[in-house]
Amino acid sequence: MIKVVHIAKPIGGVGVYIQLLAKTIDSNLYEHIIIQNKNDKNLKIVTDKEELIKSYHVNLIREIKPINDILSLIECIRVLKKEKPNLIHCHSAKAGILGRLAAFFLKIPVLYTPHAYSYLSTNSYFKRTIFKLTEQLFKYLPGKTLACSQSEYYRTINDLKFDPNKVFLWNNAIDEIKPVANKIDYNLPENYICNIGRPSYQKNTELLINSIYQVKKDIPNIHLVILGVGYYAPSLKKVTSLINDLNLTSNVTLISFINRQDCLAILEKSNLFVSTSRYEGLPYAGIEALMLKKACVLSDVDGHKDLVDNTINGYLTEQNTSKIAEKIKYLLTNHSVRKKMEEASYTKFQRNFVLKNNYKKLENIYKSVAKR
Repeated sequence: MIKVVHIAKPIGGVGVYIQLLAKTIDSNLYEHIIIQNKNDKNLKIVTDKEELIKSYHVNLIREIKPINDILSLIECIRVLKKEKPNLIHCHSAKAGILGRLAAFFLKIPVLYTPHAYSYLSTNSYFKRTIFKLTEQLFKYLPGKTLACSQSEYYRTINDLKFDPNKVFLWNNAIDEIKPVANKIDYNLPENYICNIGRPSYQKNTELLINSIYQVKKDIPNIHLVILGVGYYAPSLKKVTSLINDLNLTSNVTLISFINRQDCLAILEKSNLFVSTSRYEGLPYAGIEALMLKKACVLSDVDGHKDLVDNTINGYLTEQNTSKIAEKIKYLLTNHSVRKKMEEASYTKFQRNFVLKNNYKKLENIYKSVAKR
């Protein structure tokens, strides 16, 4: 039995990642435990036997607060001493720092998955430099990086200059499922395009709304559905104000968190999938769009580059209102092109992102790194 302790704030894609691997990997061979934020007690992660994994709660906040962070580190060390895991797997920036420091002190093997590097999350040159230097400092410690996408893998080696021998790759992946019929009436039009992601700096939702405003000039009945609004949506007020200011209230529907089947049912009926994110690791929403045969219009950033082969199953665009609007209009008015891209998306999903085809690779990585 290999005991793995995850350290994470399991919201969004990070939560999906941990839940999928906990349910997929054989619980007779692996025990999963999670150290998570105190405010995330409502997030339940289960094994392949539908049993809740053991969880501990510390104050893992996003912001940098030295005293709080030191206390959180001490608490993590206390839990790790108690559990004596074979391996620590920490996720995203804050948990990655605390987890790798704890692993260094306790001499426990550690994997770190960035899920998009923190230095990509700010326009501030000063913060970007500090965040990047912080990430680079850890290449001198024994821990290893487990990238969640090919583009994140290349960034680790080429941009942060990590030793390739200390970097693994395991693509985010999902099981293929067929959505059940959506039983909830959201009063959506027959034709719409879809985005999934909380309104935030990362998702750059304002750019998406401005792009829809441009599309509306030529396609007056354009309709955008944004799923996943709520829980943690720091830009929601700005986005709703922008929708009102641009007179788009009849062209945009915001839907809060709903169960995955309903979310997939809405996505399945859409004409295409669009995302204007400033940065990504490898978004599950995009993988789901490929699974459901959607042509995609995505910003040209890490993660998105792994999902779209430009002009084959969609378009990678600059983060520019006119460019994004142009591609959306083209695909909505060229059905034969869109149809070919939809089939290409499904082919790409089958080749690269089916969980049952590649979870053994993660098991082998765990085995190679874990302390026996």
